[in-house]
Amino acid sequence: MFSRPLLVLSVATAISNQSNCSGENSNGSNNSHEADSETCSESHSALSSFETRTSDMASQSLASEIWLIQLYKELENQGIALPERINEDELRRFYSAANGDFSCFLLSIKKTVRWRETYRILSQQELENWSNMVFWHGLDVLNRPCLIVRLGLACANFPSHERARFAQAIISQVEHGILHLVDEDSPQITVLVDCDGLSPLKIPMQMMRSCSSLLHDNFPNRLGQLVVIRLPPVVRVIAQTFIQVLKPVTRKKLRIEGKMYHRVLLECLKTLPLCLGGNCSCEICSDARIMQQPQSTNEINTASPFFSDGGEDVPSLHLTTQADVHVNDNWNHLLRTLVIGILMVWVLVAILAGIYDPKSRLFQFPQGKE
Repeated sequence: MFSRPLLVLSVATAISNQSNCSGENSNGSNNSHEADSETCSESHSALSSFETRTSDMASQSLASEIWLIQLYKELENQGIALPERINEDELRRFYSAANGDFSCFLLSIKKTVRWRETYRILSQQELENWSNMVFWHGLDVLNRPCLIVRLGLACANFPSHERARFAQAIISQVEHGILHLVDEDSPQITVLVDCDGLSPLKIPMQMMRSCSSLLHDNFPNRLGQLVVIRLPPVVRVIAQTFIQVLKPVTRKKLRIEGKMYHRVLLECLKTLPLCLGGNCSCEICSDARIMQQPQSTNEINTASPFFSDGGEDVPSLHLTTQADVHVNDNWNHLLRTLVIGILMVWVLVAILAGIYDPKSRLFQFPQGKE
């Protein structure tokens, strides 16, 4: 009597366990199939994205190869050989500067090839003669080589017919710096122009325009930043006005400062040269410190007979320099006063014209009816 119900319970339990196991196995198989399908879909999507990227890279490389092959073919047809200096990386810079326009790109390449055939780059030994006016000094905060150009000193020491050689020294220094100082991580340079001693009446516009044109045409996308300091006030106001019409990309690279330039230089450069108020002790700054030392009494006495006339006293070089500086200051003050006076006269004429001739006013206000 007791064994029959126990037998029935055992059989029922076995049947229910078997059904549960079969259900779990079916659920597990379904889950495994779903996981396999998700894995397959993910792999297919990853494979498709990889193929897309690969095809994009292949198309870009193919496009680059097309304009390179076309360039080589055009140059070969015209009998023009590229110098070793213009490698593929340099060609890409010219192509980028041309904004993908092949005709403009070809014209710029032909122009720079002809320029390099006729222009003479000064050697390192020849550049030593200009080492106190154009020299490389350290890096900026972005690890770009910094070229120091002392424009005011050069204009004060050289006559107008010698300024072409100064521009040649600037171009040669840029060429040597790009060849030996820049790298793939920092392919651009920073140029610092010091205008201390430059008179507003003696600005070498022709030399600056020629130098800027040569750098723009033959060294594309190499300028990272241009900092102009100690510019005369009148010229600085005019320059700030013209800067506003430049492209935003170009305007971002240009900074113009007056006498308060130390903060800007500390933000841009890692080390300041001695000529700009720094404490650098490099070879160039050490040589400049020696050149700035006053001459000894014996040297001045030795040079006196060559300049003396009879028994007259010869003024010292220091007094002559002070006189020149005083004359330059007077010219700057006179020019500033002249510009301000012209502006005041113009404003006065405009006001008088508006009073006596209401129709000539800049702003017309509606009159009320009587």
